[in-house]
Amino acid sequence: MAKGILLDFEGTVARRTDGHLEPCLREVRDLGYDVYRPELQAAYDFVLHVELPRKGIDNVEAFVEAVMKHLGHKPKRTELMSLAPLFTEYHRFALYEDAARAIPALAKTHKVAIVSGLPPFLVKPVLEPLKLALAVVTPRQAKAALPSPKVFRFAAQALALRPKDVAVVSADCEDGLAVPKSLGFPTVFLRRQGEATCAHASTLIKSLDELEAALRPVPAKVDAPAPAAPAKA
Repeated sequence: MAKGILLDFEGTVARRTDGHLEPCLREVRDLGYDVYRPELQAAYDFVLHVELPRKGIDNVEAFVEAVMKHLGHKPKRTELMSLAPLFTEYHRFALYEDAARAIPALAKTHKVAIVSGLPPFLVKPVLEPLKLALAVVTPRQAKAALPSPKVFRFAAQALALRPKDVAVVSADCEDGLAVPKSLGFPTVFLRRQGEATCAHASTLIKSLDELEAALRPVPAKVDAPAPAAPAKA
């Protein structure tokens, strides 16, 4: 039986809601910066996926400052403060209903951690309604971005468990489960989109409500006793 559970944040625990880059772009341009959508998107993605793990950016204003620096600009402190809420809204998430139900119950019997490729200032506010002291592993902590093996090894260390004792649960068959499977983690594929199978999963579930039962060990099969030999006449 798995002693720990590592849940993929995006698509497994939480779903993306209606965040858009356009409000960020509009405010950047209103502040007088000659920036267009393709370059803002490219700078945003580079900072999120490459620079954040390397530099350990831990707040949204530092994140915005890094994005603008790549575009050749150095905003004032007041400008960073006006841009920060808009950049936060771009990556807006809401808990799945089954996650809100299942995670508190799972935390009573397992060590539970959340893993994400997003910075902590985007992940932790979404988890606050759970009112749990969950371990949250982001690129800042692991100093690597998903699906790097470093992230999964760091998560196992954070739970003080061996990989074989931590079930990794993800709705992303390839990026969520291929690497942890190769490292010896048990893998559980959450069929959010109704997929029939996943080559990297040892277990398949349709909802997080099914996870606790899926992780229970299968009782050992007991062979029926051999029939007694007939008595000799």
